[in-house]
Amino acid sequence: MEINFLETLKNDGFVKVPKFLNDKELNKVQKIVSQYSAAKGAHKSYFSTNLYQLFLKVIKFDFNKFFQDFTILNLARKKKLNYISDKMFNKRSYLKFIDGYFTPISDKDLLPWHTDQAYHGDEKNYDEFVNPDHAHIKFFIYLTPVGPNNGCTSYIPKSHKIGYAIRKGIYEKVLEYSPYFTLTEFRNFISKPINLKYINNYLKDSNAVNNFLKNTEKLEQGNNLVSEFDFAMNSGDAIIFDEGGVHKGSKSLINDRLVLRYLYSSKK
Repeated sequence: MEINFLETLKNDGFVKVPKFLNDKELNKVQKIVSQYSAAKGAHKSYFSTNLYQLFLKVIKFDFNKFFQDFTILNLARKKKLNYISDKMFNKRSYLKFIDGYFTPISDKDLLPWHTDQAYHGDEKNYDEFVNPDHAHIKFFIYLTPVGPNNGCTSYIPKSHKIGYAIRKGIYEKVLEYSPYFTLTEFRNFISKPINLKYINNYLKDSNAVNNFLKNTEKLEQGNNLVSEFDFAMNSGDAIIFDEGGVHKGSKSLINDRLVLRYLYSSKK
C-alpha cells in the first residue's frame, strides 16, 4: 500500500483511504468479523494484539481463533500501521487494541459529536489528568458500505489541533477545567475569551477557533443534520483519525454495519 497521505493526516487529523483492503483481504476479514457478529465492546469483538496473546490461543487448543487473530494482527504489519502511527506521533507507537463489531440498522446515531480525549472530572482532579502528549490514532476499516446517515464516522478537520491545545492548557494549569466532551461543551469552552486567547496564541492561528465555531454552528442545532463532514465509502475503504478531534458515528438507516478497528497510542 502506498502511503502518501501522512501530511493530510497530520494537518487535518483525519484522512480517507479508498481501497485500503484489496478484494482478497476484504473477503477474508469480512468472514472472520461476521462470524461473531459481536456488538461493540463485547468480549468476542476483540482480537490478539501481540504474540503472547496468540500463544494463549495455542495452549488452549483454540487453533481456529489463533489463525483468525493471526490474520487480523498480520494485516496491521502488511498495512504498516505502526509506521503510520510512528510518523503521526513523531515517536514510537504501540498497538492498544483491535476489534471488529457489528451494528444493526437503526435510526439512532451511534455516537453524537464528541472528542474521545476530553478530560473528565472537575478542577480538583488535575493530578489525574493524562499528559496531552499521550495521543491515540484509530484505523477504522469499513467492511460494509457507509454514507451520510448510514454509518459513516464524520470528522471535523483540524479540530484535533484545538483539542490538543485545550488538553495542554488544562494539564499545565493555564486553563481552568470545564467539560468539553460534547460538541456543545467544546464550543462553549473555546468561546470563553481567556480560553480563546490561549488557544489562538498556542496555535499561532487566529482563525482556527473562529473557523471551527462557524463550521459547527449548524451541527449544534441537531445531530440529524447531514453536513459537509459526512461522506460515503465502500467496503474495504478506511479512515484514519486522531481521537483528539471532534467526530461522530452516524445512524445506519440503509444497511447493517461491519467494521474493523486498530487503536495505536503514543504511550505503552
